[in-house]
Amino acid sequence: MELKRVIGKDNKQAMEEVVRLYGPEALVVSSNKVQDKFEMIVAIDLKADTLLLDVPDDALEDENPQPVRAKLRNMPAFNDVLHGSSSPQTTNRDSVRADEIVDLFKSEIQILKQEMQETRKASAWHMQMAQPKDLSLWQQGLVEHAIPNRLKTLLIDSLAGTQNPDQAEEQLHSVLKEGLTQASEDPCELEGLHAFLGPTGSGKTTLIGKLARMASDRWGAERVAVISFSDQKLGAWNQIQLMASQWGIECFRATSTEMLQTILSEANSFNCVLIDTGGVAISSTHKKIQEYAPEALLHLVVGSEISRSSVNRLLQDGMVWDSINVSKLDESTDSWVLLDALLQSPDLQMWLHSNGGSFADPAISLEIGEFVSNILQTIELPEADRISNESTPMEGRQTPNSVTTLDYLTDLRAHQSDRTGGSRSSIKESALNG
Repeated sequence: MELKRVIGKDNKQAMEEVVRLYGPEALVVSSNKVQDKFEMIVAIDLKADTLLLDVPDDALEDENPQPVRAKLRNMPAFNDVLHGSSSPQTTNRDSVRADEIVDLFKSEIQILKQEMQETRKASAWHMQMAQPKDLSLWQQGLVEHAIPNRLKTLLIDSLAGTQNPDQAEEQLHSVLKEGLTQASEDPCELEGLHAFLGPTGSGKTTLIGKLARMASDRWGAERVAVISFSDQKLGAWNQIQLMASQWGIECFRATSTEMLQTILSEANSFNCVLIDTGGVAISSTHKKIQEYAPEALLHLVVGSEISRSSVNRLLQDGMVWDSINVSKLDESTDSWVLLDALLQSPDLQMWLHSNGGSFADPAISLEIGEFVSNILQTIELPEADRISNESTPMEGRQTPNSVTTLDYLTDLRAHQSDRTGGSRSSIKESALNG
């Protein structure tokens, strides 16, 4: 699969150009306006080279194979040509990050295909959803909201026969809360060795800064240390240094597992040690910490609106976590993708949530009931029809108190007293006098 960029003066022209160049099967990944033009990024499948289909595998091999390391060593780096120096760590990090982005894109496509297959398999259920008049308000709201199909089916089925909105909300709250586990540790009493991992921008450093301040209040600044391990992101180490100087705690930088071992061997005098990690190669970093610091507790930090491919990779890729921590809940509480993944892993414990980017704000234990309630509030319920069909008069039928056309034209309207008392002659006489 390969990504291509197409430019047009507007959306229509750009789409026509996509169809002309790559056919109607091209997948549009993103589209946005760039200055006065319209840009589209499309994904196309690479075509096989027909000239090489019948060629044996032995003939495709290089006559004089050269190791990959040797090839890279012989190629002059851009920094060598320009400045006479190179930065292999940055180059390697960028390469790993690029590979992860490609893998995430492929995972999203694969998950999208699986969602489409699940939708086809549940055709009978979707036929029932095509009649919203038979569904309660909460069921209709769940159908319209962007929720993973598996979780959506579970919740709608759990509301079968429940029409009262308040009872339906309590039922959903109970079902979701029952599948989640909450850690009981108080962050104010933090001690020992803890490592925090997560995607880039998930808020790991911010959470560590808050915990470091809380730990320094308990143990004293001289008994708390922060280690930056294998984080080559620009400005990451400077942020750790500024945070450490603000609280008066120690900070160390480990660019390799050997340096990490050396630092940890000399960190016995600290009551609390927090390890910050990079946002790339999370699986590799997880294995290294398990191998070289087996006593460390491993905590995952994710944003509230994490993508489906990322959460599947982090929670279902064989990595064991001692806690799950959610950040950026103040920005968005629409965490249905994260909630669905957590319900599929009931052994995971939810621990902390971190709002805002200020180190002065404390890290707070994540209360599952409040977490579920905030997510349920993202469901928009349709307005209830307060007018029943029984109270609506049918067209063409005269009600006892309505004025008929004959009464209106002749101003002759019989009263109930006329029907019960008096003779036909008196009624006729009163009508003529009137």
